Amino acid sequence: MVGDLLHTLRGHRPSLEEDSVMWRQGRNGLFRVKEAYRLLDKPNATVFPSKSIWVDRVPTKVCFFAWEATWGKALTLDRLQIRGVQLPNCCFLCGCEEENVNHILLHCIVTRALWDIIFGLVDVKWVFPETVKEALTSWRGPFVGKKRKKIWKSIPLCIF
Repeated sequence: MVGDLLHTLRGHRPSLEEDSVMWRQGRNGLFRVKEAYRLLDKPNATVFPSKSIWVDRVPTKVCFFAWEATWGKALTLDRLQIRGVQLPNCCFLCGCEEENVNHILLHCIVTRALWDIIFGLVDVKWVFPETVKEALTSWRGPFVGKKRKKIWKSIPLCIF
């Protein structure tokens, strides 16, 4: 585990600026009681990841599908059943679990193989969030560099 940590830290350079504590949910990094109360009042209110959806050089129809999937409106078998269509709800890709947007795009073993290939190429370990919205919100790539940032931002959309 120590070796993995050192390998991960190998590409990072310490800066000369002084460390400080920041409140990431507030304006200018300052803590405010009103903002903390808002977070406690609505703990699951995640900011919508529109900057992770509408990415340059990704076809509009792919971005639109990601938009629909993020809202949970992609037409999967569970959504068809809500509309009254009588079909057995079994994932088309793996045949093991019920098909919903989060399963088919993130948690299905077939889709997970694609994610594992990408993560293997860039040597990243990632804990999969529960929903597509959380996945796009948490998709960051500070380790890829400025030149590859656009490619990194398009990866989840391409897998979707």
